[in-house]
Amino acid sequence: MTYRARDMMLKLYPDRRWPAFLRVLADTIAFFWAVVWAYLGWLIYQTVMQMEVIADAIKNTGMTFDQWIAAFRKSVPGGIPILTKFLEDTADTLKHYSGDPLVAAGQNIHDAIFHTAIILGLLVALPPILLVLLPYSGWRWRDIRETGAALAFVRIASMTGRADAARAALAYRAVSSLSFRQLMSASPDPVGDLVDHRYDRLATAMLKRAGLDPTRLAPPDLPELPPHRER
Repeated sequence: MTYRARDMMLKLYPDRRWPAFLRVLADTIAFFWAVVWAYLGWLIYQTVMQMEVIADAIKNTGMTFDQWIAAFRKSVPGGIPILTKFLEDTADTLKHYSGDPLVAAGQNIHDAIFHTAIILGLLVALPPILLVLLPYSGWRWRDIRETGAALAFVRIASMTGRADAARAALAYRAVSSLSFRQLMSASPDPVGDLVDHRYDRLATAMLKRAGLDPTRLAPPDLPELPPHRER
């Protein structure tokens, strides 16, 4: 799978099955790692939010007091100046020191529980997610760009008919960048291959390391056979 972003080619997965499988597996593990920790953070949030029943109970108690006081005010008889004013002042005092403070306290506690739930959920979920995804995403982005650049190199060389020159460049790059174990696995005589212009094995090793199928690079031109002469 390939994409083109401006002038840069991106290739998500290598051509070879085993490297592609390893990257798919790593992507899957990273995805489920993030999902699991996000779910744990959600569980923490839900657990803390269950404490809001306490705040709701306090708030409901205050509202109940307010309803009782309102009912009391309605039942105050009118027409008795001193008694009526005394009862209304008593109702206002009860509302000021019992109902309203309980409603405000319940709302404040509810808000505090909500903020605490969010903070604890983020503290549980974000650190492990970022600890894994940030370095892994950086590595995957560099890997995608490197594989895409290698594919662009091969395509340009094939389209312009410079496949042989591309093999030579890949062979010299293999000698300079592959480990000695990888180099000797690719060819029993890497230096001899360079001297004798036998670039195929080293170029193939370099393409495999880049995650590409070596057949993407056009095969070398075969020498023409002399015409068959009938005797």
